[in-house]
Amino acid sequence: MLSELAPNDYFSGISLSFDLADDLHSFGSERSSEVVWEQTVKTIARIPEIISTWIFEYLPESQNFRLLALHSHSEFQIAPIVPKYSVPCYHVVDSNMIFELNLAGDESFFIPLAKTLSDKTSAMYLGYPIRSDIGTVIGVIGMVVEAKFKHKFKNLKLIDVIADQLSQELIRYKNEQLISETLNTASFVKHSLAELFRLLSAKSSDLTTTCRNYLQTGTKLFGLPLGLITSKIGDDWEYSLVEGYVHGIYEGQRFSKEESKFSLSHSHNSAIIRNEISSSSVEVREHLLEAEISCLMEFPLKVHNQTIGILGFYGIKNQKIESIELFQRVFELMGIGLANTIEKHNIDLLSKIVFLEKDSLPTE
Repeated sequence: MLSELAPNDYFSGISLSFDLADDLHSFGSERSSEVVWEQTVKTIARIPEIISTWIFEYLPESQNFRLLALHSHSEFQIAPIVPKYSVPCYHVVDSNMIFELNLAGDESFFIPLAKTLSDKTSAMYLGYPIRSDIGTVIGVIGMVVEAKFKHKFKNLKLIDVIADQLSQELIRYKNEQLISETLNTASFVKHSLAELFRLLSAKSSDLTTTCRNYLQTGTKLFGLPLGLITSKIGDDWEYSLVEGYVHGIYEGQRFSKEESKFSLSHSHNSAIIRNEISSSSVEVREHLLEAEISCLMEFPLKVHNQTIGILGFYGIKNQKIESIELFQRVFELMGIGLANTIEKHNIDLLSKIVFLEKDSLPTE
């Protein structure tokens, strides 16, 4: 294997052997992508002049890098996800070329690494692009190397071969992720539509049972442990129905208009989704923060164009909402369905009252 070669067999400048060529040819065969990433950085790190090396996947949609693997001879760590412009690898993406940077400059990304270097001026950053089949950068091989990089040309030729192999592996990995996400999305859409149809088709004269059924369905669909239906009581608000247990949140709990923080955020007929909430969040009630609510989905229940309540689902601690755009659409359909059910229930109830009043009128 590549990683089993003694460094001087190639890295001292000796040409590629047939064994090495065969090894590169079978680079990613029958191995998981994670194993390929790890073995690759270990292989690159065997070049004597390389201090640290890592592989980034570039995520253009979010303008982030995702760490695939890291190998370092010193105590150097990289977060799993890092913003594009917080690391020098962005130069590689923007230029679509190899990029070099002397660490004598003020680069905060390398501060933890620089502390372990005996002479910061003797090291440099080297970034190598991993390109797609149409030439765009989909990843970066990042390296910290000694400034006196022996046999630099020959070593870069090896890294070029490795980058080509990584390109094929990363394309395959991205395709597998896309297929998996598409299948999961299709499965969720199919399941959620079936659940929405079931909710809308249910016949029940008990509005409380219907509302609780919506809450139970929502907590399962969205994977959030707390569901609330909050009702407007005069100028105040009340948690009329609670599905799930979170300490400090209970049915019958009331709070004032000032505490509700509903008036502005729910003026439009659309869902409010917050994946990160904190004490500075202007749309989050303080008692939710005290209960360690970490994310929320809320939708105004409007009857006769008046907001009479809020349908909400909430995550706790460090929980996040996944597939926000997809969840939002399904959630809004659920909220509209529940609001229509409440409105129809009220109309039916009013019709019965009018019918009874007509029956009670004296006949002439």
